[in-house]
Amino acid sequence: MVGRLARLLFLIAASLFFASIFPALVSADPLVYHDVGTYEIHGFYVIGPEEVVVCEGVIHYNIQLVFDSAGGAHWRICASHNLRGIGLTTGRKYQIVSTETRHYNARYAGFPYEWTYINTSPLISQGKLTNMIFTIRNQVTVNANGEITVSFSEIQIVYRG
Repeated sequence: MVGRLARLLFLIAASLFFASIFPALVSADPLVYHDVGTYEIHGFYVIGPEEVVVCEGVIHYNIQLVFDSAGGAHWRICASHNLRGIGLTTGRKYQIVSTETRHYNARYAGFPYEWTYINTSPLISQGKLTNMIFTIRNQVTVNANGEITVSFSEIQIVYRG
């Protein structure tokens, strides 16, 4: 997965670089890059002060990158994670089925641009143990003058059970 994501980030950076040097490139027909994959991942979640969950499983992702004829780059990643984990302190078993969405829209010359990131990760334990829903939302919008018009970052953790 790291190799494909690194290749995608390189493609984005190189395309924006060449578009800024050779504006005629962006006046061509739209260029579309699309990739879908499934990979194993390993990670951890912190559930309050008493529990760290070590998890592993698979991530499914769908990446789309479009360069339009107006000089814009539009990048979208949708991912879902299906993980199983064990609490290091309690030995509790958890299921984590999370979703992630990222959007990035920009002009080849820099402004305006928009970036959005949303991740929702429910951690579901067995039996009557505490469950948790972890949500991250980020948004940044910059207008054509380079002024930030929207900027927020929210993290919400809800414990249930």
